Amino acid sequence: MPAMDEAFWANLDAHIVAQRPDGQDKPPAPVQAAPVPAVAGEASPAPRRVASDWTGVLDTLTAAKSAAQQQEARLREQAAEQDALIQELKRSQQEVRAYEQLLREVQAQADAKANELRARAEAQIGKVQAEAAAKLQAMEARAQAAERRAEAAEGWLVRIEQASRDLVPGERRAAA
Repeated sequence: MPAMDEAFWANLDAHIVAQRPDGQDKPPAPVQAAPVPAVAGEASPAPRRVASDWTGVLDTLTAAKSAAQQQEARLREQAAEQDALIQELKRSQQEVRAYEQLLREVQAQADAKANELRARAEAQIGKVQAEAAAKLQAMEARAQAAERRAEAAEGWLVRIEQASRDLVPGERRAAA
């Protein structure tokens, strides 16, 4: 605190010197009592104050009041700036919360859309696989039927050949 008081008084003195109308550069000299010869048994007289000392005190008080008013005005300006900044901060926070909510909604919509597309793709894959399995099964059934027909045809061919051998007279049978 003492350093702050010294700084305050130093600033105040500089302010007083700057505002003096008569251009004096030095603060008023401290009051000095005129030397009075001491007489035994007499009390020393009270020091006399010069009128300029009182004007110096008034100047000091006026300067202090002016400095206090200026400081109060600066504090009011700072408070107004801080209030404006606080309001801006609150608006920014509200915007951030609104954007966060919007982001959550968009994310939920994107997740739902992705799930829907995934379900569609899985259904389409299942359908294609079922169709392929059915076609494969049909082809296997056709192949088996063709094999059975081929086996039956071979059996018939073997019987026809045997019957044709049986029909040929004996001498020709040996040659065949």
